[in-house]
Amino acid sequence: MTITRKKYSLLLIIFILVFSEKGFAEDQFKIGFSQCTSVDSWRKAMQSEMQNELILFQNMELVITDAHDNNENQIRDIRELVKSGIDLLIVSPNESAPITHIVEEVFRKGIPVIVLDRKIESENYTAQISADNYLIGREAGKYAARLLNGKGNIAEIWGLKGSSPAIERHKGFSEVISKYPGIKIIFSETGEWFKQGGAKMMKLAIEQHDNIDLVFAHNDYMAIGAYEVLQSKFGEHKPFLLGIDGLPGPNDGVNAVIQKKINATFLYPTGGAEAIQLAFKILNKKPFKKNIILKTVVIDSDNAEIQKLQTDQILSLQGKISTAKTILDSQIIKYKSQRMWLIISLSFLLIVILLAVLLFQAFKNKIKANRKLEEQKEQIEDQHERLILISAQLEEATQTKLRFFTNVSHEFRTPLTLILGSIENLLDQKIKDKESYQQLNVMHRNANRLLRLINQLMDFRKIENEKMQMKISRNDINQFVKEISDSFQELANKKHINYSYLSTIQKEDLYFDTDKLDKILFNLLSNAFKFTPEQGEIAVHLENSSHEFNKEMKDCVKISVVDSGCGISEPDLKNVFQRFYQAKTNASFPGTGVGLSLTKALVELHSGIINVESSLGKGTVLTVYLQKGKSHFNDADLIFADSKEKDTSRQIPSELDEMDFIPQLTESNEEENPSFLTNREIRILIVEDNPDVSEHIAESLKGNYKILRAENGKQALKVIEAENPELIITDLMMPVMDGLELTNIVKSDLKTCHIPIIMLTAKASQEHKIEGLEVGADSYIPKPFNRKHLQVRVRKLIESKKRVRIHYRESIDFTEQNDGINRLDQQFLKRACEAIETNYQNYDYGVEELSKDINLSRVHLYRKIKNLTDLSASEFIRNVKLKKASSLLLEGDLSISQIAYQTGFASPSYFSKCFKEKFKMSPKEYIQQKK
Repeated sequence: MTITRKKYSLLLIIFILVFSEKGFAEDQFKIGFSQCTSVDSWRKAMQSEMQNELILFQNMELVITDAHDNNENQIRDIRELVKSGIDLLIVSPNESAPITHIVEEVFRKGIPVIVLDRKIESENYTAQISADNYLIGREAGKYAARLLNGKGNIAEIWGLKGSSPAIERHKGFSEVISKYPGIKIIFSETGEWFKQGGAKMMKLAIEQHDNIDLVFAHNDYMAIGAYEVLQSKFGEHKPFLLGIDGLPGPNDGVNAVIQKKINATFLYPTGGAEAIQLAFKILNKKPFKKNIILKTVVIDSDNAEIQKLQTDQILSLQGKISTAKTILDSQIIKYKSQRMWLIISLSFLLIVILLAVLLFQAFKNKIKANRKLEEQKEQIEDQHERLILISAQLEEATQTKLRFFTNVSHEFRTPLTLILGSIENLLDQKIKDKESYQQLNVMHRNANRLLRLINQLMDFRKIENEKMQMKISRNDINQFVKEISDSFQELANKKHINYSYLSTIQKEDLYFDTDKLDKILFNLLSNAFKFTPEQGEIAVHLENSSHEFNKEMKDCVKISVVDSGCGISEPDLKNVFQRFYQAKTNASFPGTGVGLSLTKALVELHSGIINVESSLGKGTVLTVYLQKGKSHFNDADLIFADSKEKDTSRQIPSELDEMDFIPQLTESNEEENPSFLTNREIRILIVEDNPDVSEHIAESLKGNYKILRAENGKQALKVIEAENPELIITDLMMPVMDGLELTNIVKSDLKTCHIPIIMLTAKASQEHKIEGLEVGADSYIPKPFNRKHLQVRVRKLIESKKRVRIHYRESIDFTEQNDGINRLDQQFLKRACEAIETNYQNYDYGVEELSKDINLSRVHLYRKIKNLTDLSASEFIRNVKLKKASSLLLEGDLSISQIAYQTGFASPSYFSKCFKEKFKMSPKEYIQQKK
């Protein structure tokens, strides 16, 4: 009886063990995924990520439907999924508005809904996963602005215009581009996410516009389609191309960047894996975020190879995991089959033996599976460590760049300081020459602007590296603030601003760093003057106060700068102290966005607080609170002896130069020096878009030459046509038409190719010099240039041309080779001589006939011959005929009279006179001498 009971007990235990898996198994969930389309690689990647993630969740089943880019299909698919009894719905809307009502309907039924990638026009969903398409659009806009250097035309190819990604990407991109007046979006049409659509819209864009500098496509497929059109149209000189998705496939964005089909793509995460993870949390009643924003990153030539390598390794690892999952599933199936055989074997009294075998087999399989999982875990950890190493290397590269920037900035400071010192010494000498004084002020203003910007950036680096040294001393705060405030009185007078300083403190000793507080006050006041119009008001207030520092009320000094300027909008207020931030409402006031950020950092070094209050259109109040006493400073920062107040009366006005309030003198005050030329005044054309640089070049040459000016190549061509200058000095980079194009046009035109050109530019590399010389420039001088160097180069080029003219004026052979003139001019002289020699017997052949034969107007023919030979057109024709006559004289077949008439002279006597003037002997003497 006991044995039987034991057998029944054992049998009961075995059945419990065999069937317990079902009892303890996790709940099974069915997830429906309504995909808008599965055509493109991005959608396929999303689905692949979901399937890979499901490996980790055995109790979840995924059913995928494809709407084929059709709203009605998607609505029908969702209804079918709900009917099939899904526990959770994942939907990627084809378009926002049409899909909103069906999503709300499912949500109201109590079925959790995850909106993936694209958005709907409602908040009635459980959770949403998407990349920040607006931010991606902004990042693309910033990248495009950097590529175009703030100037150019953009063609934008939308995705499906009703979809939220297309709308938000366009919004973010256009908002950034709107900040750059030099950049315009000249084309904006939809390619509907497809490669063919991108190609079609690109063809339409280049049919409508021939000046596209950059193409922004809302995904990589449309960008690649646009590339194929641009490649066939422009070859290697195509516009920049930007896309979005950053998929690693052979026909996708990352590979397109590597193959240089597109310049950059912005990673648009699919969110497939995140959707499965979020579904697991929702179905298992775990905490989750309702809105998950996926991060993006720009992928260009700098990181595309690394990105592809990392992705390939991850995909390889996922493949191995999937293979291991398949093997594990097979083992599980085998295990279940063996378990069933065990149940059958129980009836044949082999339950114990088969159960032991089965348990042993299961144990062995578990060890094997655990071993494989451990190996895969080690591989994942190894991959993670490599990613950490790569990240560290990138961080080191970034730090190296910053160190390089710091070193270069240091190198700039010494020469700039020397330059400023020299200029200020000259300014102190009470120069009476207004023109010289104006030039010194131009140099002082621009050098000071550059030095201050470099100093601010250097201060940032010091603060970041915690190397900003404080020198705290005790000073009279009222005297200090008043002296700096008074230095702005002259500026207030010039701008007609009601400016005042109000203090309730007579004398108050305060501990502060005089240099840092000097910068704080200057930045606050210069900011106020920048944004306050004429007839406005600015006031500086100084008073004792109390304020909360580290949650404790303390006595302090309060400094306020109040202005009636344009004010700051509410959204911009929270960002005004961020580095490089510029308020949208102040777009008409360009700046670097450095001043207030640096000011805040300097205030915080004093353990102080800075606040801003503003209303748009009503003005701004910037307030600084500085604690009394010295306990909040480190002892090492204190200077025990009371410091002398620094002299701000010289420093502040020099800083005011940056605000362009130096009085400018007009050209009417310029004194003309007499020309050193004896017969005519040489005209030099200066082509430069920067008025200060143009004025500086003119000042370097004025007195010896007549100066003509143009702001760009297009204007210069008009001046050349009207004035026929003897020499051109041009900048390289200019709007409308640059120096390279101008030089190429001038040197390719027979009417103007004789004019020497000096290219004066800031691009000093050997490649740029070769580029300038290849288009025909006679000289290439890099900026900053030496004044005497320019003067000598101009003089030498003019003297060289003068020697050529003297040579041809005295010569009889105009077809001989001469290194002093270019190929086109030599061809011109040869053609002119051939035309005259062909018609030398024609007495009536003159200037009019010659101009027709060589296809130049009479005016241009005269200018050309005069510039090359210093002869009039008539003298040139006569000299060519005399050359022909000299050869006929030596042949001896004709008499002197016959030769005179045959070469087109009116009489033998006139012929003899002209011949003697040219050859310094009569025709008869010429024959005798040559024989």
